[in-house]
Order: sequence, then C-alpha cells, then structure tokens
Amino acid sequence: MKGLAPDYVYTPQGLIPDQVVSVSDEGVILAIANRDSGVAITEELPGMVLLPGFVNTHSHAFQRALRGHTQRRLSANDTFWTWRNAMYAEAQRLTPELIYEHSKQVYHEMLAAGYTSVGEFHYVHHQPGGRPYDNPNILAEAVVQAGRDAGIRVVLLLTAYAQGNFKQPPDAHQLRFCDRSLDAYLARAETLRTSGIPFGVAPHSVRAVPAKWLTAIADYSRQHQIPFHIHADEQRAEIEQCLAAEGCTPIELLQRCAALGPLTTVVHATHANAREIELLAQTGATICVCPTTEGDLGDGIAPYAELRQANIPLTIGSDSNTRLDPFEELRWAEYSARMRYQRRRVLVSDEMASPGPLLFAYGTRYGARALRLQSGQIAPGLAADFIAVDLNTPALTGWTPEDLLDVLCFGTAASQVIKQTWVQGQKVWSYI
Repeated sequence: MKGLAPDYVYTPQGLIPDQVVSVSDEGVILAIANRDSGVAITEELPGMVLLPGFVNTHSHAFQRALRGHTQRRLSANDTFWTWRNAMYAEAQRLTPELIYEHSKQVYHEMLAAGYTSVGEFHYVHHQPGGRPYDNPNILAEAVVQAGRDAGIRVVLLLTAYAQGNFKQPPDAHQLRFCDRSLDAYLARAETLRTSGIPFGVAPHSVRAVPAKWLTAIADYSRQHQIPFHIHADEQRAEIEQCLAAEGCTPIELLQRCAALGPLTTVVHATHANAREIELLAQTGATICVCPTTEGDLGDGIAPYAELRQANIPLTIGSDSNTRLDPFEELRWAEYSARMRYQRRRVLVSDEMASPGPLLFAYGTRYGARALRLQSGQIAPGLAADFIAVDLNTPALTGWTPEDLLDVLCFGTAASQVIKQTWVQGQKVWSYI
C-alpha cells in the first residue's frame, strides 16, 4: 500500500490541504485522510498538489508523424480534405513495428503532459491493398502493447470502415482501413473485447459505414455496455453529402439508426445545428472537442454556448496529436468560444463561476465517463490516476486555493507545472 502526502489534494469536495491519499497494491484509491490521522505515508510530495490525471478521449497516434510537416502548400485551396491526402500517404507506410514505435513515442509524450488514459481511435487494420494480416488484429495489438510499455491506459476504440463515402467504394488508400463485411469487423471486435483490454467500438463516420453497420455496431455497444465513438459534423461538406445521400444530417442519421445514447461520444460536432444539439441532449450523448486539431485543420469552432446551455457533457481529445497539452486544449475551447460569441466566460457551471472547475471536469471525469473508466476524480474506489503539479513553479506565482484551476488552465503549459504522472497507482513519469 502507498500513502502519498502532497501539500494539497483536489477532490470532488474541492482543494484540501494536508491530506494523505492511500492507494492499494492494485492501484485503487482506498481513502483520503488528514495527515494527523495516523495513515502511513510512503512518499512525501512537498510543494505539490495532487490532481486527477487527464483523459484524452480521442487520439490517432500514428498521425503524430505529420506534426509540422503539412503546413506547406498542398493545393490551391488547402482544407481538411487536402490534409487528409497527406495523412493517407503516411498511413500507407505503417507496419506493425512502425505503428508500435509511433504509438509508444506519442504515449510517452501524453504521460509527460498529464494524460493518464487515452481513447485510441484506431483505424489502420490491414496490409496495403486491404489484405488482412495472418493475425487480423496485429496492428491493434501493437497499439495496445505500446500503451502497456509506455505506462498509459489505452482504451482501444476499434474503428469500423466499409466505404469511401456515402454508398461509394473505398479508394486505394482506404483499403487498409476497411473490413470486408460487418461480420468480419464484429468478429475482430469480439476477439479484442474478450481479451480483457479496455475496449470500445467506433464507426469512423457516417460517410465511412452504411446505416446497417451503424445500427448493428450500436446494438453491440449496448449489449456489452462499451463505448461507441464516431466522428460527425466535423466538416460542412460532410453534412451536405449526408443530406444528399440520406435526406438528413449526420447526427439525425445516428438517431435514425438508434446510435445515440449514454454510451455515445460524437467527436467534433463542430457544425451541429439546433435540432442535432437537441437530439444529443435528449439521448444523453457526449461530445469530444479537439480544439488544437480543429484549429490546425481549419474545421471551425463548435457551438459551445448552445452545447453548454443544453447541458451536453464535453470531453477533450488530442486527435492528430499536433499538440499534446490538456491545458492548451481546455484553454482553446474557452478562448475559441469567446471569439465565436465575442464575450468572456462561456464554459462555466453557472453565471457566477469561473471557467476553471468546469474545464477541468471536461478534461478529467467527463472523459473518464466517455471511455467507461473508473477514474477521473480523486475519490475512494477509483483508479489511482494522478498528476503532481509543482505549486512553486514561476508560472503559478500568485495562485490561491480559489483560483488554482483557472491559473493552470489560462496561465500555464503542462511542461511548466507537471512533475509526476501516476497511472493505477504506479509512477510512470517523473521530472524530479
């Protein structure tokens, strides 16, 4: 058993000084008690605050290789779609060995940034040309092993891909992503799910799978109570294509296919309209925003005020891994919302609150819920996933217990303040 003794602990009751966090040998939080209660202390953390680790709800680890290399001109009018061509080219290079190395590198970076869990939206499955490997899950297993070796918790979101666009065959670059049938996809999913790894299902998008697949995969998600994640409403062109092909918007199509519910996380929802927001709220779905990637790709700014008014839970993801810093993702969610609505304090729990506490909840406990994890808060019975933040770093000069979360979200970078990262009770990264 471990007993961690920082200066402060951030719990569901707020920031509390002079506590000892007891952790079982299995990595579960047993208790949070006063220092003078006699609880054994195994590690002093002077000058530190212990915070719950961040949850990265949406990642494509291999896209880390593109960081900084797609900023030059790719066409006369560069958009998400021209960037996608560069991404497809990178995907063709991947081998089991390369995907392991790329993933392990990016997972080490995530740990240093304070992410303790990641939802890996994994869609490179087969050999170039689409032929399955002898082990059809070899690339997924390489990603999972990279997470284990790095020390981060990976929730494998096995992505379904069947077509290139609405009712169109895949192009040559997409064949690596596509399963030959719904049954083939579900068979691979069942093999991975029953292996005991943290697992979820993820139709890539309404463009990439037909309605029949959406319905069946949503049924599978409910049957096993596992996450169901999907990209939707990231691009206006996607919405226009969906209207032409299906007579409805992407989120309306998800509702038609019984694919919205508490297990559902819609990634981006950048251009969701009022009716779609209403559907998300009614069904209890979550939205994952990825501000640094959405900014890099020129996707647009999510309708944050409307989402907040509808009480739709938000989470964050590093997506293409252009940047790895949860404070930056949270800061730019609020900053871009301010630019969209030309006012301050958009993402707040009530009109008198500051943004920090709600933003921090988006980055921790809401993300844990989206991935069906028993983590995201420092409370008995949950996984011992922590970050230790140095309260004496110059970036935090002047902090107070009342505004610590705001100072962190709006005045720091992860690299300035995070000194240790713990996953399931194990210290997996340390700067000191």
